[in-house]
Amino acid sequence: MTENKVILTGYGTLLLQESLGNTIGRDGAEAKKYKPIIIKNYKRLFNLLPDHYVADNRLFQDNREKGAANIEASEGAAFNGLCFEADAADLENLDKRERYYKRSSIPYFDFYSKQELGICHVYESPPDATWLQRDCSKLLPLWRDIVYARVGAYRIGEAFGKMYDATTFLADGKTLLVDYYKDWLKPLADLESVLLQYKK
Repeated sequence: MTENKVILTGYGTLLLQESLGNTIGRDGAEAKKYKPIIIKNYKRLFNLLPDHYVADNRLFQDNREKGAANIEASEGAAFNGLCFEADAADLENLDKRERYYKRSSIPYFDFYSKQELGICHVYESPPDATWLQRDCSKLLPLWRDIVYARVGAYRIGEAFGKMYDATTFLADGKTLLVDYYKDWLKPLADLESVLLQYKK
């Protein structure tokens, strides 16, 4: 690992190779080697409200469906992600994309063996940021972001997908996403229609 390269872990839309390709280029994303990992003592939740997100209004008509995934320190919690090597150009582009987050360095563990692998970089919002919202009646996930993350997670394997579902919460940090959306899991697997919707 050279000084201008780091191990970066995606845990939301970056679980989907096509989404990463939108930022670093399709060829660059396809050339990456990806490793399923676990981050300990952090919780994944959809509590971030980006200014540029436009609400889906799929389930409600009040513009609440525009939340992005985030992680925050939580003793005893854990979530799974996908790590890959990112070079200086990748990081420049990804840092712009993830402008609501800071890039932190934390330990990471192999998803299968549970062995500690060293230090990786993750994007997490400062806990006192003004764009965080913890009320589910005011903020729900952007539909696209759920589709990208869950489709990407289940592509890796059934066990990985199930851990994504078991460790992903709504804005309150208590309600599991998969429980809230239990009646919409089939349309949430329709990646093709979402890719078409967001195609430029």
